Amino acid sequence: MTKKHRIIIWLNVFLLVINIPAFTTILFMNRSTVSEESNDKYKSDMFLKKELNLTEDQFIALSKLDGNVFRSYQVLLDKQCEFNFDLLEELSAEDPSKEALDSIANRIGRYQTLLKKQTIKHFMNIRSICTEEQEKLLDDLLQDMMNLGDQCAICNKQNCDRKDRIRK
Repeated sequence: MTKKHRIIIWLNVFLLVINIPAFTTILFMNRSTVSEESNDKYKSDMFLKKELNLTEDQFIALSKLDGNVFRSYQVLLDKQCEFNFDLLEELSAEDPSKEALDSIANRIGRYQTLLKKQTIKHFMNIRSICTEEQEKLLDDLLQDMMNLGDQCAICNKQNCDRKDRIRK
């Protein structure tokens, strides 16, 4: 086996190790009851309403805007779960196909992109109903969520110079 093939195999194993916790989380979250799901959504929406000082009209408008986003997000998560099973199945095969593994990895990447786009739509929906003051609160909230005051959640650097771009 060539060095390139070994690197690709180890890269695929690494990706599998990353995706297993995500898959486990998805399974755990899917076992919750419908009432718990609606409770969690309500808590999340109430958090936004409180933190951004949303009016009742804004709150209702946001709920309507995000209805499609959350449905799409769930469909994408279900599909990604399926791909994780496909990846595990192929890796467990007696002679895993590099082409099949590459194809699955590419599909997972495309769906990760689609998931990020849904997250962007969600935050753009929030921004669309906000006043200028609420937009500033939202920006502060997003920075807090990304732990921009401490270690960068993306690259794990303590003093990530990219944080300055976001703060401007």
